Amino acid sequence: MNDDTAAEPAPAYVPASDPGGPGHQTPAGRHTTDLGGIWEFTTDPETAVWDRLPVPGSWDVNDRYACHQGDGWYRRTFDTPRFGDEQVVRLHFEAVCYTATVWLDGTLLGTHAGGYTPFEYDVTGLLTTDGSPNTLTVRANNDEVVGATWLWGGISRPVSLVVDPAVRIERQRVTAHPAPGDGTAEVATDVTVSNALGHDRTVRLGGMLTGTSGRALRSGTLSPEPTAGQDLTVPARSVRTVRLTTVLPTGSYELWSPDHPALYRATVTLSQGGRLSHAVSDRFGIRRIEILPDGLMLNGERLRTVGFNRVPGDRVHGATEPPSVIRAEIDRMKRAGADMTRIHHVPQSPDLLDHLDEIGMLNIAEISVWGQEACLDPERWMPELREMVHRDANHPSIFAWSVANEIRGTEEAGRNFVRALIDRTRAELDDSRPLTYVSNTFGDIGGPQDEALQYTDFIAVNMYRDYAERLRQLRVHYPDKPVFVSEFSSDGYTFTPDRESVEYASQYDGGIPAELSGLPWVIGASRWTFDDYRSRFQGTSVNQLRGWGVQTEWGGLKRSYDRMRAAFAPVRGLLPAPVDGGTRITVVPRGAGELPSRVLRGHRLHWRAVDATGGTVDERYVPLPDITPGGTPFNRDIGWRTDAWPDKEAITEHVGLVDPQGYEVAVADLALAAPAAPGVAQTVVADGALRVVFGHVPGADSYRVEAAWEGTGPATFSRIVHKDCHADIAGLLNGTPYRVRVVAVCAAGEAASEWRTGLTPRADAGPLPPDAQALTPVPAGVVLHWRGGEADLACAIEVADARSAEVIHSGTTAVRGFSRIENLGSGRRVRVRIRALRADGVASAWSQWLEARTG
Repeated sequence: MNDDTAAEPAPAYVPASDPGGPGHQTPAGRHTTDLGGIWEFTTDPETAVWDRLPVPGSWDVNDRYACHQGDGWYRRTFDTPRFGDEQVVRLHFEAVCYTATVWLDGTLLGTHAGGYTPFEYDVTGLLTTDGSPNTLTVRANNDEVVGATWLWGGISRPVSLVVDPAVRIERQRVTAHPAPGDGTAEVATDVTVSNALGHDRTVRLGGMLTGTSGRALRSGTLSPEPTAGQDLTVPARSVRTVRLTTVLPTGSYELWSPDHPALYRATVTLSQGGRLSHAVSDRFGIRRIEILPDGLMLNGERLRTVGFNRVPGDRVHGATEPPSVIRAEIDRMKRAGADMTRIHHVPQSPDLLDHLDEIGMLNIAEISVWGQEACLDPERWMPELREMVHRDANHPSIFAWSVANEIRGTEEAGRNFVRALIDRTRAELDDSRPLTYVSNTFGDIGGPQDEALQYTDFIAVNMYRDYAERLRQLRVHYPDKPVFVSEFSSDGYTFTPDRESVEYASQYDGGIPAELSGLPWVIGASRWTFDDYRSRFQGTSVNQLRGWGVQTEWGGLKRSYDRMRAAFAPVRGLLPAPVDGGTRITVVPRGAGELPSRVLRGHRLHWRAVDATGGTVDERYVPLPDITPGGTPFNRDIGWRTDAWPDKEAITEHVGLVDPQGYEVAVADLALAAPAAPGVAQTVVADGALRVVFGHVPGADSYRVEAAWEGTGPATFSRIVHKDCHADIAGLLNGTPYRVRVVAVCAAGEAASEWRTGLTPRADAGPLPPDAQALTPVPAGVVLHWRGGEADLACAIEVADARSAEVIHSGTTAVRGFSRIENLGSGRRVRVRIRALRADGVASAWSQWLEARTG
């Protein structure tokens, strides 16, 4: 029966509530109640007393649950919302790590497997009607660890109660392809409408394309394909999908690319009886991806580019990363030349994908199938694949889907699994993108039929040795498929605490892109990883970290970051040199076909003269022509003078290549004079050793920390530091007084601090303390990060009020590498220090104080 008609036209366009983002929105027809906040929590549901933890959140950021693996139980109450006869109420979960079982007032709603994708339950008929609250209970379980990463347990993303019309738009899948010849672009959206009613319903769909500012595009009205007609009848308790299309004329749009990531919105509306009832709005980009036997084409231009993998989660936020943290790390990748990646082998958060869209970083999206022991039943993984594609298909940054990582690709079960998921993705989910899987079993195959790579559109491989040799062998088997190196590093599998320091510098990773440059069918390479990450996996360091990253677990950039930034830069070099009246900057393009290489448009030089305080003496922005791989080096002269600032003297010239979005993607410095003099901030006396803490100063490339006998004798011990803010000097004589100083060094000279005297190592002071690295504010508290050693059994922590020096907290922890210290009060300035309690009963010296204001 059809009890309604859509006799009047639907509104053509309803502006999104926030035109600039987030990428997916429901601007009309939905009422949402956020169920986030403080929930009750326990690891034992029979206990009489439940703890209280935030949702969203991860239980293992708290010391008392830091290493808990298994079930975590959450519960809270909420009131029944107001809703009508033709509305449906659903409980919506963005993600629960890893398996979630959900009850409402004791009624089992279901179990969801997969810690990174959304799910929901219709609870319309289960809600209380007598005014009493509803009780929601969730059992989260994090036993199913994905790879060598830490599976943060808990309700990791938002939970909400949503009230929608019974006939609603479930989703839209936007495809936007520029025509190769005439400059037009065809945009289509496949709109899926569901009907939860017990009878048929006829509705009318409308749609409009706009810029993210909300302005309609020329020819931006979306119309149903002629065979569909104006009205759509959706059968009772069923779904239907209809395609809306338009053709954008030449000049009415811009292409999405790494330097110019133009974004648009497709907003589709549903009306009944001429009244708007529901609307969905999604961002998209217009771009053309072509996979060729010898390369990758983006919008008709060859692209060879690089990136980083990133493991989500840290010991402050767990899996509940705020957008500010995600964006800061992705921005650091972009400044290090990253334009393309397989960022991790799990579905990513919408916040991260939105930012990739906005900054123009290509990504291969992948489900959480990892390892030789992974279940290879396609039915186990199709739900997660479907959830990922349905949620993420409109992101232009996603240029390919991957169905697995490092499974048994040379066995029949692995080959059948990859073929089945690729075939079903094309047939059921998305036929507009290339498909692949990531292999580490390709090395010893006898022919193309031996590996599941035979079913992919391009080859993705993880490699940690013999890059060129092994890829040439692979090319023999698959001469018609380009290769993306989805993971690489030469750093090896021995994870010592030294690798977790900002001083760590990979010995060879910076040379790997150059090694791959000679293989033109390699379209890109992604370094494993950008960040150090927490892990339980075999071989992990005593601090529960795997130090693969160019960024430490607490956010410090290692020396490896600088090396990879130079190797990944989109130009081969920026060379500043003095000339009469100023500076000549030579821009050296990448070679034709070099990795990385692509045409650069709209870039500028940013030149800045810096004084000893870090202030700007003079500054210029210089526009550049298009930079083409294989092009001739060219010069730009900067005339500058300081007579307008007679009290300032430049000590450094800094040159940056700035892309159209403002990212400084290549850098060079020219030292003009010695750096500013540093100062010794704190010292720690230990058994036969000293720790010297200092601040960095403008103009310094490195620091030499010296310890000398008291008196006039020469320095007898020294340590070179590049990134750290302290140096440990060992091998000193107990009972002997020393003096220490810090020397800032650059190519133009050096400057020394004053000597600090009267430092006498003592046997009873204990060994050197843990490396206290950072203090991060959290609500009413702080998180202390440190690098410990193999001998540490536990650590003592002391917190003092920074103003009065009164000790306000002290205790011990057996948690490795971090401690969350709470209940200190909000906005309070505190100082924290740590000492190791070793297995042999010896206590280390106290570390230096770290200072921060609580959240």
